[in-house]
Amino acid sequence: MAGQRTAKQQPAVQQPATQQQTGVSVTTQVKQLISSDAVKQKFTEVLGQKAPQFLASITNVVAGSTKLKKCSANSIMSAAFVAATYDLPIDSNLGFSAIVPYNKSVYNPQTRQWDEIPMAQFQMMYKGFIQLAIRSGYYEKMNYAVVYEDELIRYNPITGDIVFVTDFSQCTQRDAGDESKVVGYYSWFRLKTGFSQELYMSKAAVDNHAKKYSQAYRYDIKEGKKSSKWTTDFEAMALKTVIKLLLSKWGILSVDMQRAIQDDQKVYDEDGNGVYGDNQPDVVEAQGAFEAQGPDNNQIGGLDLEEVEE
Repeated sequence: MAGQRTAKQQPAVQQPATQQQTGVSVTTQVKQLISSDAVKQKFTEVLGQKAPQFLASITNVVAGSTKLKKCSANSIMSAAFVAATYDLPIDSNLGFSAIVPYNKSVYNPQTRQWDEIPMAQFQMMYKGFIQLAIRSGYYEKMNYAVVYEDELIRYNPITGDIVFVTDFSQCTQRDAGDESKVVGYYSWFRLKTGFSQELYMSKAAVDNHAKKYSQAYRYDIKEGKKSSKWTTDFEAMALKTVIKLLLSKWGILSVDMQRAIQDDQKVYDEDGNGVYGDNQPDVVEAQGAFEAQGPDNNQIGGLDLEEVEE
């Protein structure tokens, strides 16, 4: 019948424009977007006088990453805009947030195969969660640490009780920097109300968490690759996990902290619709407890790139 499409007649999924499709390097595409008045205005609205410096950092991040250069410029800009809404730098070396590449599987009805499309996603890092907690004004003190074998006496996973040595001067593994002696990761906070809470995760527990929730990490282990932050910087990702879970379960969360937990590792399209990229939300995120309190999630990454594309 007229107006109906068969499987062969369906148009292919519209894929983000990359360098191979446009003939223009992704770095150049990003620079063109950054130089547009519409994008400048969007970033200025959330960053004020900091906007020019932040926009310049986007170019630097892309120029320094071979994998990001394969992603679409639009996905890079959307990820950067999410970071801008939190006023967090995107240089991953600083440990606050990052723009991370991953391969998105998109079904192509014409070929009836799954295409791997390089996309950029926003990723919170452990210092970013701490920064947002400090800004909230609820926390009197926070700390985190890598735990070595000679520092831990015992840990009860049922009650959560943790006992460390009292005389750290007798511990030598930390100063020696012996990574083989790392047994876990620890985070602690005290609210201004006096309430305090701590969380310890063994190295094995963190590793299992990563395998469960990170597709890229599972791929790296299987193929012997280094495409995931879990593979290239396990310690930073482990600290992020223990801090994030501690705050999510027992902390007081500001609106920004609620959004950050949800936005972590989401990919936003040009319409501002966010989906999880490499990881699916873990048990804390999946509860959806913060959806009603935060702003419209579909607008977080809502850079209207149609305004700047000629």
